[in-house]
Order: sequence, then C-alpha cells, then structure tokens
Amino acid sequence: MDRYSKGRLSLSDEVYNQILHRISEGEWSVGEKLPSESQLCKMFQVSRASVRAALQKLQGSGIVVTMQGVGSFVHKHTLDDEKTEILQASDITSEQFMEFFEFRQAIEFKAVDFFVRRATKEEEDHLLALVEKMRNVGGDKKAFVDYDIEFHMTVIKAAKNSFLWKAMEANKDLFYHYMVEIIRMTSKPLELLAEEHFEYYTYLKEKKAKQAKDHVYNDNTYYQVAYFSH
Repeated sequence: MDRYSKGRLSLSDEVYNQILHRISEGEWSVGEKLPSESQLCKMFQVSRASVRAALQKLQGSGIVVTMQGVGSFVHKHTLDDEKTEILQASDITSEQFMEFFEFRQAIEFKAVDFFVRRATKEEEDHLLALVEKMRNVGGDKKAFVDYDIEFHMTVIKAAKNSFLWKAMEANKDLFYHYMVEIIRMTSKPLELLAEEHFEYYTYLKEKKAKQAKDHVYNDNTYYQVAYFSH
C-alpha cells in the first residue's frame, strides 16, 4: 500500500512536495545528485510512475535538471530562487564541454589513483590550505578560480607522473577558461563550492579514490546538463 492516504493531492504531487521540501531545507544541495528513481520509490513508498511524474514536474519548474541514463540533479533551491542577473550564454558548446571533461577524466582520474598512493603529507596539507583560501575569498570569483585551478593541478602534480602533468599543463589555459565559465554561470554560492572541494580533499586524504572520482564526475555532469546542453 502506498504510504500516503487518499486526499486532495495526488501521490505524484505528494512526492513533488516532499522532494521540494527537502531541497528547500538544504538536505539536497544545488548540484547534488538526487537518489535514483528506485531509491525514491522506497523512500516515499510509492510507485515509479508517481516518482517520475514528480521529477518531471520538478524539472518543468527548473528545480531539478535530468540527464537520461545519469539521473536528476538539484538546480535551485526554491521556485523563487531565480538569478537577478541575465547571464550571457557560454562560448563553450555542449560538445566542447563534454570533450574537455573526457580529457580531464583521462588525466585527473588517473592522477587520483596515483595520488592516493604517492602524495606526501605536505601535498595533502597544501590541498587543505587551498580549500581554506577558497573559503575566505568572499565574493571574489577570480580568486576562487585561481585557487580552484591550483587545487586540481596539485592533485595531478602529486601523482608524480610527468606525462599526466605535461598533458594537463599544456592545456592549462583551456582548463582555466572552462573553470571561469562554470563559476560565472553556476548558481552555487562560492561557500558551497569550497565545501565541495573539502569533500574531494577528504576522499583523497582517506585514500578513497573511487569516491573522489565519483564526486568530480557527478559535479561535472551536473554542469553539463544544467549549463552546457542547450
């Protein structure tokens, strides 16, 4: 039996309200991947049809964005959470964004595997110091991007593989532009972005390579579907 008793709202509307409430309360943050449809079915004790209808309504109102075969991500916290500024579209196309992210996976994800085996305590501490700098930039997006790039380049350099390092170093200017566009377009506050980097650092420090790579993959997939798929 479905969890919700009969009333004026349909089951899909009940699920919609429950998901919206959790997003509004910050339980699921902007950019975070929602539980799968099957997990939501178990969570709310409803059918897959009710969950899908609720997600479609959330997508229609811009609360979530969905990529087929990947999942749904939180895009904004409330129905009234609109940006006051009108952002110019990026000069990075969807295909370019995806190609660069595939290149980044080939370099940085392999670097993560080496980082957890080869990084020194000093290199780990440097990542944490960069996170602290990100936390203290105020609203300075340029400073944030500078620290962001240094963070990821540090991960690659600490892998201690000269070919990986040279490949990313040769494309650092493109990487910088890619990061600038993400920071310019995202509705995530810089404080949240800093905490995401702290989470990434924590996975690396704890030698959890898979979780570190999943963290970066989900984050960039969100940006792909939210800002670079039109």
